[in-house]
Parts: sequence; C-alpha cells; structure tokens
Amino acid sequence: MKDITAWSFSRLKDFESCPLKAYKKYVEKLSQDHMDRKAADRGTMVHNAAELFVKGEGEFIKEMAKFRDYFAQVKLEYEAGNVTVEEDWGFNEDWEKCGWFDDEVWCRMKLDNLRIKERNEDGDPIYAIPTDYKTGKKYGNEVSHGQQGQIYALGTFLRYPTLEVADVELIYLDQGQTTKRSYTREKAMKFLPTWTSRGKRMTEATDYPPKPNKITCMWCPFGPQNGNGSCEWGV
Repeated sequence: MKDITAWSFSRLKDFESCPLKAYKKYVEKLSQDHMDRKAADRGTMVHNAAELFVKGEGEFIKEMAKFRDYFAQVKLEYEAGNVTVEEDWGFNEDWEKCGWFDDEVWCRMKLDNLRIKERNEDGDPIYAIPTDYKTGKKYGNEVSHGQQGQIYALGTFLRYPTLEVADVELIYLDQGQTTKRSYTREKAMKFLPTWTSRGKRMTEATDYPPKPNKITCMWCPFGPQNGNGSCEWGV
C-alpha cells in the first residue's frame, strides 16, 4: 500500500526539499501547532475575502486595495457566468478529471479564479486566464512560482479540451504587482511528462531519506531552528 497516494504542488515542494519532512507531515501527520501561523492565517483570510467579494457575498477589504479595479472587473465577469473561483480540481494517474476526494485522485490543484475570456461558436472556452493570488513576497520565489504556473496551465488545458490559449496570472496583492505568462496547448502539454515523473516519485516512494541543510531545516516544523527539534537530522 502506498504511503502517499495524492500530491499537490505544495506537497511536492515539501517532498522534493526533504522526503522525511513530507513523511512526517503527510503520513505520520505529526502536530504542527507549535508553528507561527500568522502569515498563513493572513493568507487564508485574504483568499477567503477575495472569493466572497467576487461572488457578491462579502466586502472589499484593505488587503485587496491595490487591485480594486481588477476585483471589480472579475466580479462583473463572475456575474456574467465567465468566472469560477476556488474550484477543487482532481486528476487520476492518467490525468483524467476526477473528484477531489475520489479514491483514484492522484493530483490536486485549486486556482483562486479562472476567467473564461473567449469562447468558440459552440460556447466552449478557447482562451482563459487561470489566476493565483499571492500574499507573500515575489522576489526570491520566482522559480517556485513559475513552476506553479506551469502546473496550473497544464491543469487548465486538461480540464478544458477546447482551450487553445491560457495566460497564467500571478497577482501579488501586497506588492501591487502582476506577472503573466502565456501558454498554448502544445507548449503546456510538453510539461506533462516532467510533472508526471515528479508526481510519481512522491506517490510511489517507499523510502524517505532526510535532506538536511540550513535553509530547508530553518522552515521545517520538525527542525531545530523554528520547529520543535524533533527531527534528529535537523541542522
């Protein structure tokens, strides 16, 4: 029986930085209550507020102020039926769509919003903008965020077979900055073998060796610096 049956981008980051950390978090499910969650809780609050505002169920908050016009426009597009927010996307090992909690789910991803910008004569999407909101810093995270954009582009094309172009948009709410990268279906599908291989390395793992280093261990909930020090390999 597999230890970890499903992956997401955040889980994969944990696994690739230190397999032992992933095992402790997702298999042993060790407590992380000792960790400072102020930044994570703030991010959750802002994401929830943005979702409720777009759906017409909540107020505009100051953390969204640098993108007032943007959120007003997304709200209008949502009312017109061209936006989905916070959808749970599940895929099986063949990259076929499935439910988030299905037994066969292998990969999970969730976009903050998806805007359908153009449709064909049959009303099917041909151009869309998958979007992720960021409450953390942009600089220093370019590689990680770029990879996250790849997987979101891939997921969007797999979810919408008629889609021709996807412009992945990352919105840095605190900095007031936006990055956008355009993908054709052909370009996005070239990433499929790589993400399949990376996902399988995690979900087929039977060994979880530690990868101790000062950077990884600094932010590990089980490390000696900001964690509880329970990992004997931590530095």
